[in-house]
Amino acid sequence: MDRPARHGKSAVRTLGFTVKRAATGALPLALATAAQNVLGLLFTLVFARWLGAGGYASLAVLVSAFLVLSVPGTALQVATARRLGQAASLASRRDSDNQRASTPAHAAAGAWPWLRALALITAVSLVLGLAAREPLARLLAVDTAWGAGLLPATAASWALLGVARGAWQALGHYRLVAASIVGDASLRIVAAAALVACGLDVAGAFAGSGVSFVLVALVLLALLYRSAPPRAVLAGHPPLSRLVRESAVPTAVLALLLALQELHVIFAKHLNSERVAGGYAAVAVAAKALMWVAVGLSMYVVPESVRRIGQARDPRTPAFHAGVLLTACAVAVVALFILAGNELVRAAFGPELTGAVSALFPLGVAMALLAATYVLAQYHVALGRCLPIPVLCAALVIEIAAALRFGHDPNLLAWSLVAVFFATTVMFTASGLACPSVVSDPEGEACPRTRRLTGSTYERTTDSATHDPADR
Repeated sequence: MDRPARHGKSAVRTLGFTVKRAATGALPLALATAAQNVLGLLFTLVFARWLGAGGYASLAVLVSAFLVLSVPGTALQVATARRLGQAASLASRRDSDNQRASTPAHAAAGAWPWLRALALITAVSLVLGLAAREPLARLLAVDTAWGAGLLPATAASWALLGVARGAWQALGHYRLVAASIVGDASLRIVAAAALVACGLDVAGAFAGSGVSFVLVALVLLALLYRSAPPRAVLAGHPPLSRLVRESAVPTAVLALLLALQELHVIFAKHLNSERVAGGYAAVAVAAKALMWVAVGLSMYVVPESVRRIGQARDPRTPAFHAGVLLTACAVAVVALFILAGNELVRAAFGPELTGAVSALFPLGVAMALLAATYVLAQYHVALGRCLPIPVLCAALVIEIAAALRFGHDPNLLAWSLVAVFFATTVMFTASGLACPSVVSDPEGEACPRTRRLTGSTYERTTDSATHDPADR
């Protein structure tokens, strides 16, 4: 067979594997996080009616406080998937110290010391939080002291669940992670409803989150114990304090992305009448649906990019998978906004919140670009880069300036966000996807001179013996 024919068959096989990997990895996670968003809205609708205006106001404050405290836990999930994904990709190589081959189970088992520490932190947080429930309730200005006392333990249990999910991400079990996301969101509603029905009111509704986090984490840990028991841990895994330090960049990136997503709504509220501000908040909620898809896709991009680096392969491929899926979702959502935006907002939020429906289309485009920024920022984090921090800081400053200048007009504000997020997307794309970390030869095999991710830096590996085909 001539060389072009061989290359053609190789390209077809590569394309088939790429489509299969994206369908079994990125797509389930994107669908799961989208379903999580829908279930979150259902939670809001159910308990807003059940608890009444006063009770739901306190619940909303507790949920908002939890969202802020959940950022470090989410960052720990990113750091876990990144570190263990790297270890899993190198698991077939012979350990130079003990002269034995490791396996992906050894890599995933490295999460057990972190999980034990987080379980202890969760228990201590529960005791201390309940003991300090009255001061916490006064600080948050809520009427339910017991609910406020559960806040620290809820944040700690979220971190526990995040590290458990990160271990399974590192092993490439994306469907299991997706199932845990849907299960967590569903169980939250069921547990909260049961507790409220027992007479616990606001505290019970909020406690449903912590209960669902712990139960889903226990299921993941039971499965992890069977696949990667604690005895499989090899020496050299860092303590939880090291993982926390490694999560500093993901924490900063996630906090900045959250600020970019929410600040314009706050400015619109202060600069417009109540009717227009309420309408803008409604269309912002609708437009942010794409952000949940981006969250799911990033759960695929981080471990897959790190794994491909460890295997001396091009790390851009997972980001490309995510980009294709996100583009398809964005086109569908924006088209829906164009064709039936007014009807959608009216049906979901009522006729009194249609005061800024004309901003739905540009805001949908802006959120689509911010979703792309989210995925690309996580791609850079996976590669150990700090680039997202200065770029997102600059974008945040520009967004604040644009909100101050155009915040009185929802349409102008939305189009200014389009410009800001388009710039961040282009910058991340140009700096990341145009500059691969691994160079491949024409035959499709990685060249001996590659970059291998180690911690937060790259070491150039030139010894061809470390790139034996059996290792790849």
